[in-house]
Amino acid sequence: MAKSFISAIEMLMSMQRWNFLPRIETWTEAENAAYVAHLGYATAREMGEDDDFIRHLILRTLLQSFTKYELSDIPRHTVETLGDIPVKGPGEGKNYYDILRDEAAEKIAPLFPRPIGGVLTPYMRSCSDFPGMDEKKRERIENLFNYCKRRAALEECLTNKKIYEKAYEDRESEIRKSIGEIPGHEKYESIVSGYEEYFLTVRNLKYLIRWNRIKRSLESSVLAHTYVVALLATIYTLYEEKMFAGVYGPGIFDSEKLQLEAVLLSLFHDILESLTGDVITPVKHKINELTASTERRPLWDQVEDKQREVIKNTMPPRVKEDAQARGLLDELAMDRAFSVSSLTKQCDMLALIIECVLELRNNPAIPEMRTTANDYLERLRNSEWFSLRQLAQEIGMEYPEVLR
Repeated sequence: MAKSFISAIEMLMSMQRWNFLPRIETWTEAENAAYVAHLGYATAREMGEDDDFIRHLILRTLLQSFTKYELSDIPRHTVETLGDIPVKGPGEGKNYYDILRDEAAEKIAPLFPRPIGGVLTPYMRSCSDFPGMDEKKRERIENLFNYCKRRAALEECLTNKKIYEKAYEDRESEIRKSIGEIPGHEKYESIVSGYEEYFLTVRNLKYLIRWNRIKRSLESSVLAHTYVVALLATIYTLYEEKMFAGVYGPGIFDSEKLQLEAVLLSLFHDILESLTGDVITPVKHKINELTASTERRPLWDQVEDKQREVIKNTMPPRVKEDAQARGLLDELAMDRAFSVSSLTKQCDMLALIIECVLELRNNPAIPEMRTTANDYLERLRNSEWFSLRQLAQEIGMEYPEVLR
């Protein structure tokens, strides 16, 4: 499982969007999915949608790109052309792109741990079909999902249009037209446009390159890393429920609550870096050493405290309330076993290990990445979460040539 799943992650972190047009700014599928998830969460929360709505919306957002592992990146106008051609024979009444997408979802489901592949498949289909959900709620989820996808695409389009105006004129018109056809788009647009500074803070994570001191073959941004952490949290909270919830005993496992809170923590866990930059841990320690031992709070923590307030002041009000109630801007910690923070922190560590594995396969002469990956693998082999411990063991066995 680990190798095929990891190869899908690698594809999402490297597949470029708008690859049929000239670009001055390149987005990967992973970066786009993380940004769309932020747009969707903030808009839904500000509209007063409940946790169940938001959980399904984020899962739809995180998983919808997975079909591109089979299909690659098909331009929107090609998708629409396929959709306009009447289907004949089996599948009549659907369109050819939907058929293609649904077939890809079925092929991709086995990449996930076997007990949950079928549960995740509906989030990857062309039209979501969540069992037992009220139809009106499903439609609201799908409408907001489609708006956020197209809004993100529009922002990408407008950036590139500044230089390649002729190439993007028609694309901009197509996207604006499709947004205008989405029920409720006026409300969505009012929220997103009203909090531009906040969404720019999220968007800025795309420009922060991880491991920036090292010459790499596969660069990854903080936003792409955010996607991988959120994806791991999505998958492995569900896997824990299916396989191990009964082992932990009462009071530990509320699967839907755990999943939502872990995914939200994942989406926000590095957002402060949009303002502080991606400062490495040894430098943070050096900064803390600059202050007197009598200082009540470490100097780096004081820096982050100031940036937390800056971000809070730009957030939509209900997002700010959620951030305070759930500790979304707090640093992840492993000091309390079976906590949401501990699970999310370990997904963060696994995402870093995967990042190191992918780089070391192509560029093995990076001792710092090998040492870090092996150190984190060793720590995760003692995880309280059975599924994360299992994944760490699988990665170690599947990639011994780069983790020796």
